Amino acid sequence: MARSSTTQTEAERRKRTKEVYGALIRAVDHNSGRKQPPLAKKTSVIGTLHAAGHGRYGLEELHKAITAACRNGDLFRAEDDQGDLRLGINDAEKLDKKNRTYFSRVDEPQRRSDVVGIANKRVQKLRGVWDDR
Repeated sequence: MARSSTTQTEAERRKRTKEVYGALIRAVDHNSGRKQPPLAKKTSVIGTLHAAGHGRYGLEELHKAITAACRNGDLFRAEDDQGDLRLGINDAEKLDKKNRTYFSRVDEPQRRSDVVGIANKRVQKLRGVWDDR
């Protein structure tokens, strides 16, 4: 029986999953640091990827990619003081650099000190100097 053109093969599905996963990591990396807080807003990342190319990535596959990236240790999620979910690169050096560049480029009145604090705690935890107890 001939396969329907709409049916994905397992190889195609894996390729698509890797594509979404990679796009997610790049979007979090791009949407954090410099003049932006060191952790990206989850809604901004999803909005960027879902709207890019007129919905190129579906919401369900983005949420699955976020779960996988957090489970795999590539990203982490945290809630800021305003109740927004944030996504961060789960690498001490990269996160520390994002924190420092944000801190140096944004004046104190506009700076999100709660997000900086979350990033600092994560850097310390990744380096083994933070105890959650």
